[in-house]
Amino acid sequence: MIANAAADQAVRVELLGPARILAGRKELSLPVDRELTVGEVLSLLAHHCPALAGPVVDAQRQTLTAGYILNRNGRDFLSSPDALIRPGDRLLLLASSAGG
Repeated sequence: MIANAAADQAVRVELLGPARILAGRKELSLPVDRELTVGEVLSLLAHHCPALAGPVVDAQRQTLTAGYILNRNGRDFLSSPDALIRPGDRLLLLASSAGG
C-alpha cells in the first residue's frame, strides 16, 4: 500500500520518439508533493534526466524546445509553462511531428 501512495505522489513522464532515444529509457517518475507548473516539471525532468537538457528541455526558460509537446493524461496538450500538473498525472513527451 505504501508503494501505491508513493506512485500517487509522482508525475510519470512517458518519453516517446527522439526523447526516449536521448534518455535511454521509456519513462521517468518524478516525485512531487504538490501541484507544479509545467515549467517546474520540465526543470525537474531536466534535473533527473540531464540527457534531455538542451535538445528537448530548455531548463533555464522552463520550456520544451521547438518540435516537442506535452500531453496530460491522454487528453490535454499543454502549451503554457504555467499550466498545472497534479501528483498522479501522466505526461507524454513527444515530438510534435509524430503520428503523421
